[in-house]
Amino acid sequence: ATRPRAEGADRPLREGAWPLVAASPLPYTAASQSPQELDEAGMDALRDAFATAATAADHAGFDLLEVDVAHGYLLAGFVSPLTNQREDRYGGALERRLRFPLSVLAAVRGAWPAGKPLSVRCTASDLQRGGISEDEAVAAARCYVDAGADLLHVVAGQTTPRSRPEYGTAFNAPWGDLIRNRVGVRTITSGAIPSPAEANHVLAVGQADLCVLGRPLPRSAEWLTEPRKDWT
Repeated sequence: ATRPRAEGADRPLREGAWPLVAASPLPYTAASQSPQELDEAGMDALRDAFATAATAADHAGFDLLEVDVAHGYLLAGFVSPLTNQREDRYGGALERRLRFPLSVLAAVRGAWPAGKPLSVRCTASDLQRGGISEDEAVAAARCYVDAGADLLHVVAGQTTPRSRPEYGTAFNAPWGDLIRNRVGVRTITSGAIPSPAEANHVLAVGQADLCVLGRPLPRSAEWLTEPRKDWT
């Protein structure tokens, strides 16, 4: 971001902006830069880049790696029928839409040590008519696991600006619950988990196996130590 959020969304540079690629040449909004449809050569280069990044992350000492296939980003753009309008072998049925993301995941899994967990951030629902169905989301999740994912970070919405998530406390937890229990895989949840009590509730009722925190930690340095006061 190059401007405060309160001043409105950033707009692409009029000149000199980075070239964008996507599953299909669809701008995110009418004011957004239009991407080019990713071709086979671009896929090969990006697949290698993902694997190289995984190796670099291992050498840097990271213990867990996550491949983002959610929120309308590059790989997610192939999975959702809202953003994938291709007519080649990478578009159409779910199996075809998953072809490139799964090839990237396989490359990352091959570069990432077997003894270190690999997560995939995935979309359980686009929260929009015409988006990925529940059965497709479950099927995709199974494919990620078969391709080497050890756990799934389940989210929903934001594939296009027309999706309207209901932002409440732990709003992604029910989606994680869906994937966790239908697929039989460990899941991560995130989004509006304001207190240790809420995190413990999500874990206790089996909606997720891990909670990822962002904003609460810089707001309170005692967020992680406060629950220990109740331990015996």
